[in-house]
Amino acid sequence: MAVIEYQKNGKKVFKVYVQFRGKTIKRIRLQKVLYDIESLAVARREERRLIKELAEKLAKLEGKGLLWSEVIDRWENAGYCNLLGSRLNRFTIADHVNRLKRYTKPWLPLTTSDLNKADGRRILAYAESIGASTTLLNKIKTSINLIYNWGVEEGIIQGPGMIGKSPIYGLGVGGKEEKLKPILTIDEVRKFLLEAKIHKHPWYPIWAFAVTTGMRSGELMALEWGDIDEENGIIRVSKSFNKRLKITKCPKNGTWRNVDINSQLANLIRSLRQERRNETYVLPTFSEWKNGQAGIVLRMFLERIGINKPVVFHTLRACFATHLLSTGVEPLKVMRMGGWSDLKTFQIYLRLSGVDVKGVAENLDVLPAHDVSDNVVSLF
Repeated sequence: MAVIEYQKNGKKVFKVYVQFRGKTIKRIRLQKVLYDIESLAVARREERRLIKELAEKLAKLEGKGLLWSEVIDRWENAGYCNLLGSRLNRFTIADHVNRLKRYTKPWLPLTTSDLNKADGRRILAYAESIGASTTLLNKIKTSINLIYNWGVEEGIIQGPGMIGKSPIYGLGVGGKEEKLKPILTIDEVRKFLLEAKIHKHPWYPIWAFAVTTGMRSGELMALEWGDIDEENGIIRVSKSFNKRLKITKCPKNGTWRNVDINSQLANLIRSLRQERRNETYVLPTFSEWKNGQAGIVLRMFLERIGINKPVVFHTLRACFATHLLSTGVEPLKVMRMGGWSDLKTFQIYLRLSGVDVKGVAENLDVLPAHDVSDNVVSLF
């Protein structure tokens, strides 16, 4: 800020220059210049007016908060400094950031507190237009809500009239047909495991454990001999291997559980104990498994034996739940053994098994008996 004297056409005049930079948001810079002021008194007065004007404008701009791109960057930095909680590892943080930088690109240069429901609808439409599925749209919503709510809590998203809810709060996604998840029938499961055993496929023990216990891939990989209580017929699931982080951690829902050992699995365990008595882990570990290619190995073998379905390794867990439910086992017991804590998620397996509607139509007695027309002369 300055008042500068200079000559113009042989006459003494003054220039007023005022500049402000943001205190909390460094990218904000405001400046204004007035020329050819005829007296110093007027120049001083104009300087005071500009200082007041720009100070008010700066306060208003800083009060509105950061750009969406800046909020994302600050959330990312907070995550890498372990300020977001232990459940967010560096891969999860990167997933959220990359997802938002790609699918909320039109928002990046906008002031976050200015975003509203209309912007929310437009950004979901934009994400869908560049290929986001319904599942991905829900993940985008989760990422937006997570980071926006953090910004409000930290006070970096603020402004007059802001209600503190993200621009996509309450907006629904979907409208597309639900696809039936691929699953192996009980006969296909039997054929699959029989062929794997006959051909001595190296993955047979892993597949057999997955189908008979419902354990997740990481839980199977982390299973040690000390976790198996053969005398009581119990497997204690207390840890899981995270392939991305390359570490062993708690199971997905953060709690340990017991898994029942049936007679067929007990025989397999005894066989494995003979083969792997000097190993820490119960099951063999292959590079494809550690590198997330277990589904590829599974599909290749299924195709060889004539089963062509787009399954993944997790499908074996679905087979466990679905076929166990179809035998009449109580859903709560299956949930407890498989480690499902969300009934909404588990409803998928109830529907696949058909137990939720089995026998419902039995009392709808409307069709004639099968042999009712045997002794009747046809008129048509």
